[in-house]
Amino acid sequence: MFNNRQNPRPFFGFSRGFNLIELLMALALATIVFMASVQMFVKQSEVMSQQNDLIDMNREARFALEHLRQDLTSLGSNSTPNSGVDPLVCPKPALDLRALQLSVDDSYSMDVALDPFVQPVSIKLFGSMDVKTRWHTTAIEGTTVRFLDDGTLPTTEAAWNVIFSPDRYVRLGGADGTMMYFPIASTNFGAKTLNVVGTIPRQGNGQVCGYLGMGANYTVDVQNFVRYRIVTDNRPGAPRRPDGQPENTLLVRERLDLNGVTIVAQTILAENAVDLGVFDMLLDIDPTPQTLKIKYMPTAADVVLAGGGGVLGYQGGATPEALRSMTVKVTVRSSWPDKNLVHRPRSQLFAPLETWKVADDQRGIYPTITLAGRIAMPTMMSRNL
Repeated sequence: MFNNRQNPRPFFGFSRGFNLIELLMALALATIVFMASVQMFVKQSEVMSQQNDLIDMNREARFALEHLRQDLTSLGSNSTPNSGVDPLVCPKPALDLRALQLSVDDSYSMDVALDPFVQPVSIKLFGSMDVKTRWHTTAIEGTTVRFLDDGTLPTTEAAWNVIFSPDRYVRLGGADGTMMYFPIASTNFGAKTLNVVGTIPRQGNGQVCGYLGMGANYTVDVQNFVRYRIVTDNRPGAPRRPDGQPENTLLVRERLDLNGVTIVAQTILAENAVDLGVFDMLLDIDPTPQTLKIKYMPTAADVVLAGGGGVLGYQGGATPEALRSMTVKVTVRSSWPDKNLVHRPRSQLFAPLETWKVADDQRGIYPTITLAGRIAMPTMMSRNL
């Protein structure tokens, strides 16, 4: 008899399964490869996040610095460097209108104990900061200025009210270069007029300041205060520390009221900005316009003191008209800490700011980036008060 129960043979020769040890070894090897891949992916993600953060920091700082450059370069253009000493400003306004004022009293530094020797300045400017257009008058009478409707005036009432708002000054310029400044009280879009606070004087009968004749063909523009400074981020939803204090700071540009103090509008220029500084100032300290005597001021402490003193402060005796150029710097920290970074706090007031530490933040240290730009004031030099 034939035995039909024969052992089956594989089609491609002899084969057997994996035993338990081989399976465990394969699983361990696969786990090692998987973990290495995960670590590599995490590392690459961290590197990409740091690079993106650096790009964001650079962009924020450049954006803020460019705004500062535009405003500072135009100082004195179409305006007065210092109404208190400017012979072309007549009559003198009640408030001294200065092209630039520095302060160390109203800009915020968050963690003084953790990040010492950080003293941001605030930079207050005055002039044609937001509206650069000039118009002309057909007549001036009492408190009223009548505009020449030559097609350059705002075409809608909404635009008219935005430009001729009561937080601004109107400047009236004569053909001889004289200037008169008055706060705007009210406007009338339909009549193309505005009214000022106080009466606009007319020359004659012993009055040496004011307009001539009917007040026709005087130039008209609007001017206002703006301020750059570091503030805390109090926006809804902004991150806060365990003690409830804001975690972040912002560099803002604020439009101020007629008094140069009250905030009318605020624009954020840089997130996570931690320092705003000035240095390397050049001032012409010779009071006579015929000669030039430049004095070098290396740090902000040389030009502004706590309480507003100094040649570029906000107290009486300041001489912003002497400023010819300065360097402005903006420092921004990253939005995410680096756990491998070692904190290197500032050793003195004007040393480089390399890292930033936030209170109660155990995630690591924040890297920073600082951008600086040299800014000249050509109109301040040409006026040479």
